[in-house]
Amino acid sequence: MRVSLRLLRYFVATAESGSTTAAARLLNVSQPSISVAIRELETLFEEALFARDAGAKMTLTRFGVRKLAEARHVLGAATAFEIDKSGDATAGEVQIGIFRPLAPVYLPVLLRIARERYPRLSVRFVEGDLAQLEDWLHGGQIELALTYDVGLPNEIEREVLAELRPYGLVPAGSRLARRKGGISLHELAREPLILIDLPHSREFLMAPFWQYGLQPEVRYRATSLELARSMVANGLGVALLITQAPASSQSVSVTEKPILEETVRQPLVIARASATRTRASELLGGCMREAVEEAMAARASSLPRKRANRRAT
Repeated sequence: MRVSLRLLRYFVATAESGSTTAAARLLNVSQPSISVAIRELETLFEEALFARDAGAKMTLTRFGVRKLAEARHVLGAATAFEIDKSGDATAGEVQIGIFRPLAPVYLPVLLRIARERYPRLSVRFVEGDLAQLEDWLHGGQIELALTYDVGLPNEIEREVLAELRPYGLVPAGSRLARRKGGISLHELAREPLILIDLPHSREFLMAPFWQYGLQPEVRYRATSLELARSMVANGLGVALLITQAPASSQSVSVTEKPILEETVRQPLVIARASATRTRASELLGGCMREAVEEAMAARASSLPRKRANRRAT
C-alpha cells in the first residue's frame, strides 16, 4: 500500500479543522471518504494519528503531530511541483499562526497585502493562544507566527516588529477618562478589573500591578479583546491591555489612557521554527512587517479624529 497525496490532504485537513466532518466540508468530499483515508493511514503506520474522545474534537497524538509536519512538507513540495515548474516561491503555500487577540488588528491587513503583492501565494492561517502557537511551531504545523514574545523558548527564532506599552481602558465619561493625560496603575487598581484570561496573557497583564505591589480586584475574566472592550464600554470595570483595537473598530464608548509608570513593554514578533524557513515564508514575513506598520499608522491617525468627534458631541 502506498501513501497518496489525496490521503495526505485528507489527513492534514482533518488535523487543521479538528473533525472529519469539517475536513469533508472544506475539501468538498463525503465525510466517510475522510474517515476511510484516516483509517488507511493508521493501518499503514500501525499507530493512531488521532486520539478519539466521544463527542470531542479530534486531537493529534504525539505520533500524529510528527506525521503532520512530514505531510505538510510533502504537500508543499507537491504544490510547488504542480503549480509552478520554475520554482517561483510566489506560487507556493505558507502556513501561519497568529495570536488570537492580534488577529482582528493585523490579519486582514496582512492578507490584503499578501494578495495584492503575491496573488499566487496561498496563505493558510490558524488562530491560537500563546501556548498553542509554540506547540504548532515545534510540531511544524505552522511556519511562522505573529505573536508576543512571552515565554518563547530559545530555539524559536524571533524578529521584533514593535514594542508595545500597556494602556488603561476605561469607560468614556468616567472620572479616569476625564483625567487629562495618562493615569497611574494605582488609580487603575482601585477599580474593578476585567482581565484577559488566556495562558501567559493573564500573568503578563497582572505583572505591571505586581511590579508596584498592587493587587486589583479581578471582577470579570474575558477570553477575547472584543469582549473585554465591550464590558468596559458598559461600565463593568476597567482593563489593562497591550493589544490595540483595529482602527476600524475604535469606539467612543471607551477611552484609552497611557500608563504613567514605567513598566514592562511587550515585544510583538514574528516567531519561526528554524527548520521551517522557506523562501515563500520569507516573502510572507515581509508582508507581516508591512501589515504591522500600516495597522499601527492607521490606528495612530484615527485617534485625533476620535477625540475631536467626542468633543464635538
